[in-house]
Amino acid sequence: MSTSRVKLTKTFIDQLEMTPAIYRDSELIGFALRVNATCKTYIVEKKILGKAVRSTIGLHGNLTLIQAREIARDKLSQMAQGINPNDQKRQAIIDEKNKDNLQQSKPTLAVAYQAYLEFKELKPRTVEDYNKSVNVYFSDWVDLKIDSITRTMIQSKHAELSKASKAQANLAMRVFRAIYNFSVEHYLGEDDKPILDAQNPTKTLSAKKTWNKIRRRKTYINEDQLPDWIKAVLEYQDRGQQLETNRDFLLTLILTGFRRQECESIAWSDVDLRYGRITSIDPKNGEPHTLPMGDFLLAMMTKRRRQITGDWVFPSAKSASGHIVNISKVRQKINNQCGVKFSFHDLRRTFGSIAENLDYGRYTIKKLLNHKEDGDRDVTSGYIQVSERKLREAMNEIEKTVLGEYRDKLLEELR
Repeated sequence: MSTSRVKLTKTFIDQLEMTPAIYRDSELIGFALRVNATCKTYIVEKKILGKAVRSTIGLHGNLTLIQAREIARDKLSQMAQGINPNDQKRQAIIDEKNKDNLQQSKPTLAVAYQAYLEFKELKPRTVEDYNKSVNVYFSDWVDLKIDSITRTMIQSKHAELSKASKAQANLAMRVFRAIYNFSVEHYLGEDDKPILDAQNPTKTLSAKKTWNKIRRRKTYINEDQLPDWIKAVLEYQDRGQQLETNRDFLLTLILTGFRRQECESIAWSDVDLRYGRITSIDPKNGEPHTLPMGDFLLAMMTKRRRQITGDWVFPSAKSASGHIVNISKVRQKINNQCGVKFSFHDLRRTFGSIAENLDYGRYTIKKLLNHKEDGDRDVTSGYIQVSERKLREAMNEIEKTVLGEYRDKLLEELR
């Protein structure tokens, strides 16, 4: 190979035969052209810490001579400072490979959601809400890497969903927020640090104050409407209701303040007819909530126990669970019959409102509704225990208000 120095020009380089040789530039010392049988390559050469180092710049044709000379100056300057460009190139390759591996290890939304479900203990209703959010609302995102879902995408999706339902739009974004926050801590690199950006993209909704403001429902059946409502419930007739299951279910809701789901799944093992107590499982925290029954409710449960041999207080032959589930059609028929529009949760609010109007103390009402105490903000609550006698008295007073003129007659029929 040639070791002589020449002035490298485009004309000189273009006319060179493809014979292996190195042509070192006479103007920029360390800059050279290496020729082999297939290509012409620009290189730089310089000693670093006493060791000769050669580094490739690029192919002639891909780079112009002017471009190659500029790159050579930068590399030679670094080499003069003891920096080996070959080491930098190797590290860049490693970094790029690690970057690719990291990107491949980042989960899609679908994968992150499955991991979330495996590690979280969620109630069936919560899983239904989450499935709907991920599989329906985020169906176009499930195959995307979760950290590729941008703030702009979040804003756009929230606005789109809000057109149909503001509440569902908020719920969907809370679901995404939960999955993303979980993923930040779940997916860690070899250095035990998160591989995802810790900044949850849903924070943009808070920053821009675009979360939908949902007014909490405050509807309930007022005392003027109660006579019409109770009459419609007591007179309700439908096929397959020989055991008056739907009627008794609605009466139990309004006479206990239980939530729909916890009332639907009451088993006979949760009803103590000897001491007149009924227990439900709070769907929010999974904890049991026991109340003494009023006289009518106890008599009604005693009647039902004589009629029913199965496990459930409110059985259903059509339901997979074996108990009734969301009898919204029955509710709608009673709505139409009495003209009093109500939701199942309205019955819980009605129960609480009646207790309030009967002037029972806040701690008695909290106990009746199974509301959590205010923790550190209410030290007194930790010292107050509401007696069962007080609660039973309240339950009977609520029965009298709800049933009105029907209570005595119903009790006589049941005894």
